[in-house]
Amino acid sequence: MAFIKVISLHYIQLPQLYALEASSDEKDISRIKMAFTSKSKEYGVINYDNAVWDDTYHFINNQNTEFTDSNFVTDTYKSLGINGINIYDKQAKTVWRQAWDLDNFSPLTFPPFDSPSAFVTKHILVSEEQISTNNNKPVSRVGFTFLNDKIILFAATSIFQANLTGSTNGTMLFWRFFDEEVLTNLQQRAGIDFTIELVQPSLKNTVKLTSKNVFINKSYRTKKGEIYDVIPLVTGNGGIKFTYKAPIRQFSTSWLNQSTITSSMLFLLTLFMLFIFFHYFIIRPILRADKMVTAIVKHNDHSIRFSSKRKDELGTLFNLIDRLLDGVESKEQQLISHNIRLQHISQTDSLTKIPNRRAFDTHMKKILNTSSLGLNVSMMICDVDYFKKYNDSYGHAKGDEALYLIAQALRKNLHEETDFVARYGGEEFVVVLKNTNEDNAIAVANNLINIIADLKIPHIKSDIHDSVTISIGIHTFVLAGQQQYMPFFERADEALYQAKEQGRNRAIAKD
Repeated sequence: MAFIKVISLHYIQLPQLYALEASSDEKDISRIKMAFTSKSKEYGVINYDNAVWDDTYHFINNQNTEFTDSNFVTDTYKSLGINGINIYDKQAKTVWRQAWDLDNFSPLTFPPFDSPSAFVTKHILVSEEQISTNNNKPVSRVGFTFLNDKIILFAATSIFQANLTGSTNGTMLFWRFFDEEVLTNLQQRAGIDFTIELVQPSLKNTVKLTSKNVFINKSYRTKKGEIYDVIPLVTGNGGIKFTYKAPIRQFSTSWLNQSTITSSMLFLLTLFMLFIFFHYFIIRPILRADKMVTAIVKHNDHSIRFSSKRKDELGTLFNLIDRLLDGVESKEQQLISHNIRLQHISQTDSLTKIPNRRAFDTHMKKILNTSSLGLNVSMMICDVDYFKKYNDSYGHAKGDEALYLIAQALRKNLHEETDFVARYGGEEFVVVLKNTNEDNAIAVANNLINIIADLKIPHIKSDIHDSVTISIGIHTFVLAGQQQYMPFFERADEALYQAKEQGRNRAIAKD
């Protein structure tokens, strides 16, 4: 009896339990790596929105300080959580830079970025060759690097016009020192309390499985009960080693216990009875458990449960497996929920709380690819009249408040089922009306103009009204298998220009 129990423990139970444990540990490692990835991608999204922008593109040529003074105020660094912003021309020469110490908000310099080194130019900034390889489209580089004895989180994107035409005009770089605040944020994203340390380039690929236990030759755990792995830095720059305490093992690995000894003694006296008992109450449940655990590992189906009511060792084992599976399934749901939240953040404008330009691009592609042919679609571009004067007169905080009120007014006065509104950039909003012809679109536009005027947001510097107003350009088209929406956008933009030329605070439609 003892011999059979040892064989079962050694060859069936423990290997399967360690396999489940290793699978759970692997998912924890993936969660930490995903936290690093999502953090860098979050910076990438913000950096892209500022780099692929007409104002940034033209700033390289005219270097008008009004652009940087109005867009990169101190609150920008606080809200985005970055230390510095650097703008370079196509020759990787610094056009503009600004950096702050986020603890006391005093200005600082960082030589590797202020006068980009050969390493920064090669591995962080975007080259024209990379853009050419990407079919002359914007290229973003995000990740972590080690410069001047500091770990840096960075996002760099090639500067393009908003409509992605023409060639690149340089690179915009956002960066942040890897400090305690960044580490705490990563720990919260992963849901794991881990520590980090820098490893040299020669050690970056030397992380190995260190356990010598014959049962757990595929374990991620060290003899000290720790788990670690490495997040690679930029090529040839080393890596970030993260380490955390492995969760407490929920099952016992010892086979020498009172139950085994007692069973061995009784085995000599009750051979026949134990044979019957062993077959019906031990062998069959173990084989069933083996098949279930094999199915769990093979199909990665963590919804399977033993739900055992047994009170013996096998019942305890099955319940422990169920607890492990509960934990694994819960972590998977958390990962799914986190990804959904991240996707929502990437397509929502942080100031106005309505969809951003990326969401607009996705919405238009969906309309072109999935809507019925012959459908009328009206596109409207809304621009706040004399908004620069508004900011100059009332300040950027009031300007942000006004943009929020206007965005919410537009959203509330459109039909969510068929209409779409997004902040395109700065003080511009874009509205898409499905199944709406030009006459109806003009009616909707005039209604929106009146609604914004009714907000009665004071604007003493406006040349046309004593409160904030908007101008709207409209273009209506019929779906006929088109693949690109920018031609329609440009026609609406031309209509907006005419509305401004004719005195603003009005809507103009252009065929």
